[in-house]
Amino acid sequence: MERKRLLYLVSSDPLVSPFDVNMAYDAGFDAVIPYASIDASMVPGLVQDIMFSRGAKGARFSSLFFSSSRVAVAETMLKAARGSLFPPFLLGLMVDPKGGYTTAAALWARVAALGRARGVGQPGRLKVVVAAGTGTVGRAAAAIAGRDGAAVTLTSRNLASAAEAAEEIAALFGVTVVPRAAPGEKELSVLAAGADVVLATGAAGVQLLSRAAIATLKGPKVIADVNAVPPHGLEAVRPQDSGTEVAPGVFALGAMAIGDLKFKIESALLKDLLTAETPPVIDLESARRRALDLLEMKST
Repeated sequence: MERKRLLYLVSSDPLVSPFDVNMAYDAGFDAVIPYASIDASMVPGLVQDIMFSRGAKGARFSSLFFSSSRVAVAETMLKAARGSLFPPFLLGLMVDPKGGYTTAAALWARVAALGRARGVGQPGRLKVVVAAGTGTVGRAAAAIAGRDGAAVTLTSRNLASAAEAAEEIAALFGVTVVPRAAPGEKELSVLAAGADVVLATGAAGVQLLSRAAIATLKGPKVIADVNAVPPHGLEAVRPQDSGTEVAPGVFALGAMAIGDLKFKIESALLKDLLTAETPPVIDLESARRRALDLLEMKST
């Protein structure tokens, strides 16, 4: 009997992401089963029902993908799933909260490569501002940049929100970032002026820096914006920008340039989840490594 390849898409949110559903089908899964409004206490029972129903040999044909709008919740679900597995009943596991890990991996890989190419500096020596960084992409990008040795400042409109994000990043990823309040463009412009890299990771349709503010920045510097919805987070940055010089020595990456790599990362990781001989556990570090691999393949 040919086993169907099943992916259970699990989220604490009221709805699961159609983006992830579409990506999973395109990666080759036979069926994608959404489970919404799930909390971590429900995960062990869910895992056991999935693995025991298919037997020891069939368990590998099932995988779980954890997606939530809160990073800590998604990571707690992953931990609960890992703790529920034991040989020979093993399932593939992946975590990508609201696409934040794969987007952040693409963002930082492209930024680091552009920074090296334009003389901004090596990743471990960069001063990075993650603007409006309390969402899934901002937290993940701050963690990846920090792991690479960059000095990271994470901003929010109020200090309490930035501090909460910094505490979570330290607890989950062992990375120290500096929280700062940036309630408006004036405060963010000051922080951006002192940084080598500015990552705009705010909500769609929210402008963080105007064209005039960006024109005052001194290079060499890389600025990147993950927001493709007008108005963009960084007004001078167009979604298709891929190293465009938007001010003297200031090089820009737009949402489409970042999104193209994000799409490839998620697709590749889902195929790993589907086909790896040993059931994998795919996390933030997996996304970071795959981003680097894909960029290296593109450059050769």
